[in-house]
Amino acid sequence: MWIKYTAFVSFVTLLVGYFAALFVGWSLAEAIPQVSPERQQNILAVSAAIAILFLPTWFIHWRWLRQDWSWESKGAQNYLLFFTAMGLGASGIIGVQLIARLLNIAMGSMPLAGSQQFLFGAIWSVAWSLWLWTYHGRTWLAHRRRPVERSDRPVGGI
Repeated sequence: MWIKYTAFVSFVTLLVGYFAALFVGWSLAEAIPQVSPERQQNILAVSAAIAILFLPTWFIHWRWLRQDWSWESKGAQNYLLFFTAMGLGASGIIGVQLIARLLNIAMGSMPLAGSQQFLFGAIWSVAWSLWLWTYHGRTWLAHRRRPVERSDRPVGGI
């Protein structure tokens, strides 16, 4: 029961905290589409409050979970796969948009002055997403590659 509780809290708080952190970056840049500058400040305040509450809550529950979790379990593997894939997917999608914008600026088809807000939001989002990807991906690989101890193997043999 304890493992299910900590896994559920870890999953939900990281998911909500991750998106809240993304909104913090985009609202700091005032680059959320179809939202007025006044509403951007409100979104910033709410997103920051959510991130301040949810990310430390995730960290505490994640530390507890790591101590008790069977890393070979389906739940552990799915958790790590989900956040690894989500971080990689978001990094790829936003990264392509960021690189395209930078190339358009370099080729002179877009002005830098009109792109600064987008660039800040995109760099923020790619950085968060890369962290999510690398942290969970490395954790997944580290536990996936851990040698399996088998007691049925003969000593010194195959």
